[in-house]
Amino acid sequence: MLCNTLLPGLWICYAPVASRAAALWGVSEVQVGLLAMTFMYVYVPISLPASWALERFGYRRSVGFAAVVMALAAVARGVFALDYAVVLAGTVALAAIQPLVVNASTKLVARWFPARERATVVGLAFVAPVLGVALGSGLTPILVESLGFAPTYRAYAVAAIMAAVLFLIFSRDQPPTPAGFEPRVTIGEGFGVVLRKREFYLLGAAFFLAFAIWDGVATWVEGITRARGFSPAQVGAIGGLLSLAGILGALFLPWLSDRLQRRRAVLIAALLLTLPGLAGLTLLGSFGLVAAATLWLGVFIVGAVPLISQYAVELCYPAPEPASTGVLMIASQGSVLAITLMGWSYARLGSFTPALLTLGALVLIVSFVLLRIRESPAVHRSG
Repeated sequence: MLCNTLLPGLWICYAPVASRAAALWGVSEVQVGLLAMTFMYVYVPISLPASWALERFGYRRSVGFAAVVMALAAVARGVFALDYAVVLAGTVALAAIQPLVVNASTKLVARWFPARERATVVGLAFVAPVLGVALGSGLTPILVESLGFAPTYRAYAVAAIMAAVLFLIFSRDQPPTPAGFEPRVTIGEGFGVVLRKREFYLLGAAFFLAFAIWDGVATWVEGITRARGFSPAQVGAIGGLLSLAGILGALFLPWLSDRLQRRRAVLIAALLLTLPGLAGLTLLGSFGLVAAATLWLGVFIVGAVPLISQYAVELCYPAPEPASTGVLMIASQGSVLAITLMGWSYARLGSFTPALLTLGALVLIVSFVLLRIRESPAVHRSG
């Protein structure tokens, strides 16, 4: 979780100070934005090889390697903080190892926790990147203002070194007492199992929509709320509430699923319950009501993400956990297409309302289609 908090923080930490960074480097703000977009572009081709490496070399060696590269790249970006080329190269290195950390969570959970607890722990692990984005966005302007530009990124380098050292000291591949881990096929066979599962594609569609709504609202929050005359502080508060609600949802919904020993019902309910929040964010006028709608939306749409991830692992058994997780994460990165189409729609129509209502309609369709999916066999066995 510590590594998975730092990586998104290192990903987003130039965005809040983009204009200052652009001036210091002598580049455009679009080039500064490329630092964040690199993570989305690199994830797609690297996700499946990272899943293979996790299964081939094990959790500790794979994530340990990623932690060391994270520390080295962060040091390079700190030492050469005023050199855009070095910062970009370090960012590409960070983007390349991110799938090793993100795709590892379900593998770790399957080996250390019994089936009745796994969704809860996957949800807890998912809190880390959400928190990382929030901290990277919120702390960076404060640190740059108080410490200066280059010292801020050297401080991040120190944090990355500490995280890598702690991981290498304390991480283990296997628990001393087995948690009831079920044997898996090879990673190559596992990809075949995943891609032959009709149910996996339905979960992939839900995963894509969850990220499209979450990232789309976070990306275009200013344009979505502009017509209502909110101040910059109020717009920032809406974005912060979305992250806060996401953390609450990631803790609550997977726990509820484990408690009830139900995956399908909790997931469908979560998707349907996003609709009032999405409608409120789109149509309500006052800041208080929009804030409440954002909280509601974030709890259910972000909270559904770790639940889908664990559900997919269980439905795709005997595929190794990184196989299903790796393919799902490609679907999540595909949400950048939806975000781009939202921007295109806004440019053409002058409003985000049609795009948001379209996403709501797709959520409704996917929710009803998911009624045909079978319950997880793992919760039946553990129940």
